[in-house]
Amino acid sequence: MRIKLYFILENNKMPIDYRKSIISFIKLSLSEYSENEFKKYYNQKDNIIKPYAFSVFFRHPQISAQEIIVEDKQFEMNMTIENYETAIILYNAFNHQKCKKFSINQNSWTLQNIVLIPEKEIKDNKIVIKFQAPLCTRERIEKKDYYYSYEDEKFEETLKMNIKEQLKITNIPVESVETLKITPIKAKKVIIKFYEKQIECSTRSFALEGDIELLNYLYKAGMGSKHSAGFGMFQIV
Repeated sequence: MRIKLYFILENNKMPIDYRKSIISFIKLSLSEYSENEFKKYYNQKDNIIKPYAFSVFFRHPQISAQEIIVEDKQFEMNMTIENYETAIILYNAFNHQKCKKFSINQNSWTLQNIVLIPEKEIKDNKIVIKFQAPLCTRERIEKKDYYYSYEDEKFEETLKMNIKEQLKITNIPVESVETLKITPIKAKKVIIKFYEKQIECSTRSFALEGDIELLNYLYKAGMGSKHSAGFGMFQIV
């Protein structure tokens, strides 16, 4: 399921690391809807793999090192959720937040509307995609994280490793990841601030080739490391 959430801001400033605020909103929505459902997806001690991804869209933003100026005081959050059960839980949790003020970072926003977005079904083993949220590939070595954009020779290898982690909550064979091939078309390296870290990511358009079941899962759940934290969501073009 794909949904789009429409928000109105109280003032026109959003922090450059806005993903933290979005995650806080998702957590609040789930916890107020059902504490049991919240614990399924968020736990301070466990890194829970989630079957969803989100991206945020600002119209004509003015971006500086510390903040984003949103002149029309509006933004949209797009979310893709792989399984029906999780989709219904999140939809209902967000619906309970409609018209309520959510205060954070000397600002607040109000959810105005939620709209269902049609999904595409992938029937070919090769597709062209455009990232709505940058792709994050991460390798952990001796408790230190390393991030690679498409320009790095370790990019595809690390992406496959990240996807194999994602598949632990599915019945899709991890061997199918070896069929995956990602090729830049009009790609761009970007640096994203996330929880005080500067993360090297990839965005724009790529060709994606591999097992059809795997491609459908990545389209519906997001792709790569931190896919449930505002990274790795894509559309088919």
